[in-house]
Amino acid sequence: MSVTASRFGSSPLLLDWNGLNAHSKEIPSDQRSMFGMHWDKTKAKLHDRVSGFYDCPVDPDLSQVEASENLAKKLIKTGQYRDCLFIGIGGSSLGPMCLIDSLKHLAKNPIQFHFFENPDPIDWSYRIQKLNPAQTLVCVVTKSGTTYETLSIFMLAFDWLKKSLGEDGAIEHTVAITDPEKSELLNFAREKSINTLTISPSVGGRYSVFTPVGLFAAALAGLDVQKFILGAKKIRDYCEKHNSHSEKNLFITLASSIQTLAKSHPIHVMMPYATPIRLVANWWVQLWAESLGKNGLGFTAVPSLGAIDQHSMLQLLRDGPNDKIIWFMNIQDFEKKVTVPNIGFSSKTFDLLEQQDLGSILNTEFRAIQKVMTNQNRPNFQLQIDTLNEESMGSIFFFFSVLTSFMGEIMGVNPFDQPGVEEGKIYIQENLKKQKELNLAAASSNEDEVHRLRLGRE
Repeated sequence: MSVTASRFGSSPLLLDWNGLNAHSKEIPSDQRSMFGMHWDKTKAKLHDRVSGFYDCPVDPDLSQVEASENLAKKLIKTGQYRDCLFIGIGGSSLGPMCLIDSLKHLAKNPIQFHFFENPDPIDWSYRIQKLNPAQTLVCVVTKSGTTYETLSIFMLAFDWLKKSLGEDGAIEHTVAITDPEKSELLNFAREKSINTLTISPSVGGRYSVFTPVGLFAAALAGLDVQKFILGAKKIRDYCEKHNSHSEKNLFITLASSIQTLAKSHPIHVMMPYATPIRLVANWWVQLWAESLGKNGLGFTAVPSLGAIDQHSMLQLLRDGPNDKIIWFMNIQDFEKKVTVPNIGFSSKTFDLLEQQDLGSILNTEFRAIQKVMTNQNRPNFQLQIDTLNEESMGSIFFFFSVLTSFMGEIMGVNPFDQPGVEEGKIYIQENLKKQKELNLAAASSNEDEVHRLRLGRE
């Protein structure tokens, strides 16, 4: 009987790939050698800091963990901040948003986070009126320092602070996180003497949760940042221990199965069975799609949530086109027990649910749906988390980052760039310039009209 479940070393993550076995079979030795070669190349690139995220758990200067914790402690100590208006988009927002939402039950600082991503006038106007500038910290994150969506919202937010608190107050209530060398935001922050944290140039945006992008937000929320780093390090230790020849290398086992099914199953659906980790799927969508979607290759990444989407997507996943791999995630021990009570009514369903624990119900539903998928010959695998805490979240983020890096090497694409995104920025800049010219022309025309009317009255 072959082993189909194993743990990533001493980490809180366990992989069960039984639902992939019928589709990918055991890897022939020659193919495993090929995947092993790609694993060695991936690790060599990561050691060379082609993407610096890999060394963040072992290099405090790279992660800037001390600077992130110290600034957070300094701001918390003032006792004046109830809210944090966190401005970013993509990798500058999804990581910290996911981290804060997943671990809010452990947050020791009661500060409320408000993530502003889209330059949407309705969203801005509605949400900003609910905040008090005197009790709000504005944190703006853009590695390039030129992200249009982020800077447009930040300019509004800084002006909002300034009108209420004056420029000195606005400066005091602002934190900037950006590139340490080349960034218009950095130039602004230096000119105004704004508190600034930096992202190493070697760490790409969607991998930046291991830098101040994620660490500062976690520290500000009162989470244990060192445990988060420890969780990431445990996965890194696993990677360092398992070389290309290791038959127990779970990254090779999983990545080879995914690659074998690349043409027949190009759609990947991530389905966490726990509400707190629902945003892991959203963060993963950007990581998986933006990193691997190049040169006509890549996978369509779809976020889902169990058990909710059993009542929306399950029918399609079970009986629709067999072109999807289901990435299940679940929590083994929810720690907090919530038991369904007896409310004084007897019936078949009410009696069945009485005295059942909610966490057990959720995991029972997960196991049932996983069995449905396997019985229907729908490829799937499970990533199980022991308990939900800072360490397990560090392991989750690092696991997916390494897996994505490895898949890029296997597919022959660069998982650390985003040429399509950069092309879009060029067109956005061109159109913004045209719109600016139209605005100036319209303003000039209005001034001429006002002047003409005044002359007419005189």
